[in-house]
Amino acid sequence: MQNSGASRSVKIAAFLFSAAIFVAAVAALDMTVSKLIPTGVNEADPKLGWRLKKNVTYRREKTTFAGRKYDVTLATDEYGTRTFGANRTAPIRILVLGDSFTGEPYASNDQMWYAALVRRLAELTGRPLDDFYVVAAASGGYGTLQTLLLSQEVKQFYTPTLLIHQFCDNDFSNNSFAQEQKSVVLNQWMQRPYLATDRETIVWHEGTLARLYRAMLYRSALFGVFDRALQVSLSSHYGGYLMIKEKDKDVYLREVRAATYDPEAIDLTRFLLAKLRRTFENVPAAMFDCPIEPTSVNSIWVDAARTAGFTPITAPSDDLLAAKARGELDLFATDGAHLSDTGNEVMGRVLAQEILSLGLIQNR
Repeated sequence: MQNSGASRSVKIAAFLFSAAIFVAAVAALDMTVSKLIPTGVNEADPKLGWRLKKNVTYRREKTTFAGRKYDVTLATDEYGTRTFGANRTAPIRILVLGDSFTGEPYASNDQMWYAALVRRLAELTGRPLDDFYVVAAASGGYGTLQTLLLSQEVKQFYTPTLLIHQFCDNDFSNNSFAQEQKSVVLNQWMQRPYLATDRETIVWHEGTLARLYRAMLYRSALFGVFDRALQVSLSSHYGGYLMIKEKDKDVYLREVRAATYDPEAIDLTRFLLAKLRRTFENVPAAMFDCPIEPTSVNSIWVDAARTAGFTPITAPSDDLLAAKARGELDLFATDGAHLSDTGNEVMGRVLAQEILSLGLIQNR
């Protein structure tokens, strides 16, 4: 009996030792991967799911869709927002809300569309550039609920005189858990907060796997590599971004389109946009879309914006899509969808003309 007990103790000790060696090896590998792979601009957040890091300066070389190389410097302040301007108390204070077209490092802060916007507004109005200041609160992949929650934070430290919401038509699906859980983009719907059907409660994807996923994604470089590989594998297996078998995909897409792109998602988005507008109801507000190929959902966002109290502006997207059709690929990033430094310049200048002509900012 004593020998049996001793044998059991030895086995337990051997197991614990092996487990400790395994954990140490994984930790060492994780540290190695984190040194080899540059850290990103986002971090985990218990309320938003993820957000831009605070007080970070991120420098990388980027490539346009046409193959041109250019340098990018993304910088954030103590609130985790990107800014442009010299005077935070300037007479014209613009708050920009959005997703990857505003928050991701496709162009430096002073080359982003909102920087081009205020430079052009200064030219058109005859005002000095110091009369303008921009706070850009955004992160790649954000849905409207995340934008709303972040805007409520920003309101505590910044009082804008103009609100601009950069919208993408995929925001409709980003706001619906039922629709998003069919996506292979796990690092969004596994981490994103959603508004429940009661329109008050904020819910998350539940389950041990989801909680583990949220705990690991921004804390382990090795897990991040595994996550990206998994998404590539799923995308290849399903032939796209939807985890639906090929034989069922056409039926699903027909049903969604017949329902005008999921009534629940559209209804939730309308509700959230109205709530976002009320957060800054005393200032003029514009909303424009990113340059994604036109679909029937485009007309829905225009109506949703107008109903919520935003002034919808389609010209920047229209101009950039026309430029792409002409083969002006240098305006776009490597993925052919997001904007390069020159594409951001075009977007900002066109938007400035529209904002001025609509009377959202007055001439001197």
